[in-house]
Amino acid sequence: QPRCAARPDLDPYQQPHLSSTPTGLHMTTTRRRRRGNDGGPERSALGNAIAHLGDAWSELSGGRRQTDEYFDSNAGLASNVSLQMLIFFNSIYSLAWGAVWISLYSYKYAYWKADLMSAFLNPILFAIWALIEPIRLWFGVSGNLNEKVGNLAAFFLLTIFPQLFAHLQLLIAPSFLLPFEAVSGALMLVLLLAEAYVSYYATRKLIKKSTAQFHLQHDAEPVDSQQEM
Repeated sequence: QPRCAARPDLDPYQQPHLSSTPTGLHMTTTRRRRRGNDGGPERSALGNAIAHLGDAWSELSGGRRQTDEYFDSNAGLASNVSLQMLIFFNSIYSLAWGAVWISLYSYKYAYWKADLMSAFLNPILFAIWALIEPIRLWFGVSGNLNEKVGNLAAFFLLTIFPQLFAHLQLLIAPSFLLPFEAVSGALMLVLLLAEAYVSYYATRKLIKKSTAQFHLQHDAEPVDSQQEM
């Protein structure tokens, strides 16, 4: 059989090849070239338009919501490492700050005459802080590690009031402050503000995960009941 000569006017991918069939020669092109020549930019633009229409339809039909809720509910542990570290440091610093405050209070008013507010209000505020602080720290640890929204929300609320309010009063109400007392109180105030900020976003994350799990479980209940029937 005569061989087909190469044609210089054709692309190398379109050069004729000998067919294995006995009927003669056939012009064949590779699939890669066929895919590259059929449509080109028009096909890619059409594919992008179809993809955008599919995304819009999934948003309207609730598919995007279910997908987001699926990933939120299966995101693994939602505990906040930064919050856990802040609570750990706060538990140690609270013991030291309480001992220092009692020592400085006894030292100050043993040599200086205390006004009425400092003599009565400050011990009451310190007693409130000492009673609430262990409960607040327990709520923070249990809520963050066990992913309990109620405990973490209670930790956030107790951080704002009365703990933050009590520390502000202990820094503002006294007629005079010793330098070490002012510095230690300011550090405790900064630590409480950091815990309030981090615990707020940690609580929002837990609420989002719990809501997603509830919606997915609620959507799966009719399917399970139909399979049992």
